[in-house]
Amino acid sequence: MPQAKKQNFLQGAAILAAAVALVKVIGAVFKIPLANLLSETGFSHFNIAYNVYNVLLVISTAGLPVAVSKMVAESNATGNGGEIPKIIRAAMSTFLVIGFVGSTLMFVFAEQIAGIMGSPDSVHTIRVIAPASFFVALMSVFRGYYQGLANMFPTAISQVIEALCKLVFGLAISWFLISRGYPQEIAAAGAIGGVMIGTVLGAVFLILRRVFDKNKPSKTGSSRSQSEITKALMAIAVPVTIGSGVLALTNFIDAALVLRRLQSAAGFDYEGANFLFGSYSYAQTLFTFPSAFIVPFSMSVVPAISAAIARGDRSGAHRTMESSMRITSLLAFPAAAGLSVLAGPILGLLFANRPEGVAAATVPLNILAIAVFFNCVVMLSNAVLQALGRAKIPVFTMLVGSVVKIVANWILVGNPAININGAPVGTCLCYLTIMVLNLIIISNHIKPAPNILRMFGRPFISTVMMAGTVWAANGLLCRFMSAKIAVLGAIAVAVCVYLVLIILLKALTREDLLMIPKGEKIANLLKIK
Repeated sequence: MPQAKKQNFLQGAAILAAAVALVKVIGAVFKIPLANLLSETGFSHFNIAYNVYNVLLVISTAGLPVAVSKMVAESNATGNGGEIPKIIRAAMSTFLVIGFVGSTLMFVFAEQIAGIMGSPDSVHTIRVIAPASFFVALMSVFRGYYQGLANMFPTAISQVIEALCKLVFGLAISWFLISRGYPQEIAAAGAIGGVMIGTVLGAVFLILRRVFDKNKPSKTGSSRSQSEITKALMAIAVPVTIGSGVLALTNFIDAALVLRRLQSAAGFDYEGANFLFGSYSYAQTLFTFPSAFIVPFSMSVVPAISAAIARGDRSGAHRTMESSMRITSLLAFPAAAGLSVLAGPILGLLFANRPEGVAAATVPLNILAIAVFFNCVVMLSNAVLQALGRAKIPVFTMLVGSVVKIVANWILVGNPAININGAPVGTCLCYLTIMVLNLIIISNHIKPAPNILRMFGRPFISTVMMAGTVWAANGLLCRFMSAKIAVLGAIAVAVCVYLVLIILLKALTREDLLMIPKGEKIANLLKIK
């Protein structure tokens, strides 16, 4: 690949971060009006289909882009570009079959799956989303290929295409069905149809991008056979898939468990349980928002560390890991604190048409927001372990965390006094357990061991000071203006205060900034030495 086209680790992450920011804005423009358009029960059907879809999605795609990007990065870094077409062929022949089988099973057994989830009316949303598993598997092959070549633009563009289609088609179809008097489960199926259309068009873009790509790697230096490459690909992809599948399966089981425990132990009827689960989905929507900005770092860190190790540059791999962890903490800490402190006002701002759902979701979001930080660190630490060739370790740590979550939710959600508020507690305990185990294992495998205090200490102090300021600012502003305007003002105050604090406390280093586009100018402007 021509040198001018290459991007370093944080440049690639910055490209994906920009795409994720745009995708998240589009996603908010989709999900927030959708939640106001559908009832809590309809939104519950929408999210149940997503939970089922995610299980098969992870099975067909979780390990694939990681494996492809790692192997392509290693082959390209060592001048062995002749293996890259074989890597693509191996990925296509294996995972498209898995994606097809997953889509077929999801469609054929939709009624049985909806019954297991304790929500029979969700059968329509499950069937509509079923074909997406195949097309996402196809996208994952090409995304992994371009990420391995340190070119994040195709992945970024395909993500934006998915989001735009979801917005345009999902909202339009759902609104049309509701305007024609169709029930909530059908309207929810229409909304999720937009997601399916987005995956199809995203896959079409990546296929065309690959066909007309003029900057393909040189086909020199190939040595391994197709079967050897397939075995190597599976050796990376399978453990990653199992590890991610454990958590996705846990979320699937957990969703069914929460609905059933609310009905069988906590004393709610079918409608009441779906109302609480739909309200909790409001909190889950906001919970996933900050962690999406860590995805670019986890995508970029695998090929960056893998290529550095392939070149024998272990110090470079160590620097990349520490920078990614430090930047993750700088993003995750304030997001967690802000969502927790301003949970009620933010929910009220975004879901103004659902005051009862907002009231039910406020305490869960207060608790769930704490897990934002744990989740972000888990995502990145999993990627670091995969890049270090320890892809089996996240399988173990996520399995332990999943057991913690299921046990905690079984006990807490079934308690009538706690009910839905027990679900976020289980999520916090789950990700905290995984994070601690991952960091302990990384410290044992990377020498010198990463300095936890240096990575997390100053961002944490900055966040605590910011959280106190934003709480006071929101309370003060509410005396002079409406709650909706006050929360926006409080968020603006939080951003300004936090930026000042991380500069004063030197939480962000010059070395971090030098790795991003225009980083030297930013460092000079902020006077970071």
